[in-house]
Amino acid sequence: MDRLLLVLVLVACATAVDAARSIIVSPNFAYYKDRSADSIAEEISVNGFGDVRLISTNHAEISDELLKAFRDRRIRVWHSTFCHGVYSAADLPAGWETWQMKMRQPGRPGGFVSFCPNNPEYRKWKKTAVVAVLKRHKFDGIDLTEPFLPAYLGPESPHYGCLCAHCEAVFKAMYPGVTRIPEFEDSTSSDYWKTNRALYDKWVEFRVSTVVEFLYELVNGKDGIRENCPNLSVATWSLGCAMPDQISKLREWEAVDGAAIVKRVRPDIHVIQTDWPDWIKPDLPSSYVERYKPVLESIRAVAPTVPIMLQTDIGSNANMRRSAKWLAEVERMARKIGFSSTTSYEYFIGGYMYDEPPRPVEAEREPGGIRLVFSKRVDPASAGDVRNYTLNSGQVLSAKVDGNIVHLRVPGAESGLIVTASSISDDTARRLYHDKPPCVMRDAVRIPVK
Repeated sequence: MDRLLLVLVLVACATAVDAARSIIVSPNFAYYKDRSADSIAEEISVNGFGDVRLISTNHAEISDELLKAFRDRRIRVWHSTFCHGVYSAADLPAGWETWQMKMRQPGRPGGFVSFCPNNPEYRKWKKTAVVAVLKRHKFDGIDLTEPFLPAYLGPESPHYGCLCAHCEAVFKAMYPGVTRIPEFEDSTSSDYWKTNRALYDKWVEFRVSTVVEFLYELVNGKDGIRENCPNLSVATWSLGCAMPDQISKLREWEAVDGAAIVKRVRPDIHVIQTDWPDWIKPDLPSSYVERYKPVLESIRAVAPTVPIMLQTDIGSNANMRRSAKWLAEVERMARKIGFSSTTSYEYFIGGYMYDEPPRPVEAEREPGGIRLVFSKRVDPASAGDVRNYTLNSGQVLSAKVDGNIVHLRVPGAESGLIVTASSISDDTARRLYHDKPPCVMRDAVRIPVK
């Protein structure tokens, strides 16, 4: 009985880590600029999210004001950090160039710089930098995102790596007697990866071990996250891809094994990220999550009580923007097959931002007037036009726009007021893509003022 009670408590505690609806937010986008932290947090809150994974391309972007605004609304905030590289070199020390992965062919698209997790200097810097951020700012948890080695299709990809001297040294130490890594260019070599399969199989295991041990060092190593920040929740990430034999292919191609990560690192929550060959599909059905069940079950087999979240993309490319209906169906399907919850990249890029007009959702009195909250960021011109507001008593003298919040100046605003808003559009200048017309309120909306 005592053992059963302990299991039930562990399950309850694990589920509590991830009970709220989650969304990813990257404040460096224009959608979040030129507005208050209060309006950003309010918009996320009124759209039903209680959990935010906050991406910052460099540490200077982390706003304590924004973190406080989320906390004031009881929204949990995770610091999301990329494990295999950076988009910005702003935080990096002199000499960081020597940390870069050695790939089959140099360079990687998208402006991302990949680092070798076996490089001791990078490993030391990453652990120190992550701990410093977590101690400096009040986060609820840490997201260790994209801990993989390139690339999809494995050695067939020109971006396959890492093939540096550090990786070779660790590989030889892991397999005494091995004299070199597999050959990936010269198909006539006896050690060519397609020819010497025994050597290549060892290499595959070494790559998986590299990712697992890198994460273990960040989380559980000396001077790591748990030693310095024992009360923070830790989320590790892996991948899912709707293809045959995805577990073995993800291990081989991208060095990712979710079950191995969870078993070794013991995170508080694990996230299965939708790999890019899936999310780029314009017609990706919401049922695609069912194809991730093998990965889910492999992790469940080693960690039955760890909450597992699904991550999906809702609009990084113009031709695959997902609707609110699609996202709701993904969330439903994910829970049906056993995921504890979902999170999406990224809040403001979803298809709903291009298709749904803003709607007023809350109105309350404030000194000098009324604070009117909309469901999304509104156009400063139409939302700042007092002719688009009427009251059942009194007059709106001015309207000041702050993201999704409009401050209406109403002298002597009293209880019992009802504000009517009409003809207000969203702010198309802040969208990721600019190929669709503004979304304008189709009907006037009346909302009582609290």
